[in-house]
Amino acid sequence: MVFPDETFLALVPVQALASEPGEDGTVVLIRPKVLSPRWGWLVRLMARPNYRVKLDARGTAVWQACDGTRTIGQVAEGIAAAFPQEADTTRRTALFIRELALGKFILFV
Repeated sequence: MVFPDETFLALVPVQALASEPGEDGTVVLIRPKVLSPRWGWLVRLMARPNYRVKLDARGTAVWQACDGTRTIGQVAEGIAAAFPQEADTTRRTALFIRELALGKFILFV
């Protein structure tokens, strides 16, 4: 299978977790260390219950484009237009979105 395939590019990603503004207009993603509500009591005992993932400008653009209205292919086209100097934008964007999904930062609708 060649990645990304047309089926994957047709999926619509949507943000599943919180984020906050970072430095220089970037975004910081906030992901609880424990996602299961079953273990919610453990989160209250933790000094730092969240992971904080700082995105660069490109990652921020991808994150903001994952709004539930665009497909991955459309997100990749927008990123290619915003960052024309970068090569292989569709593949890189698709791989980044796949990593966001594996980390449960986004869901597909």
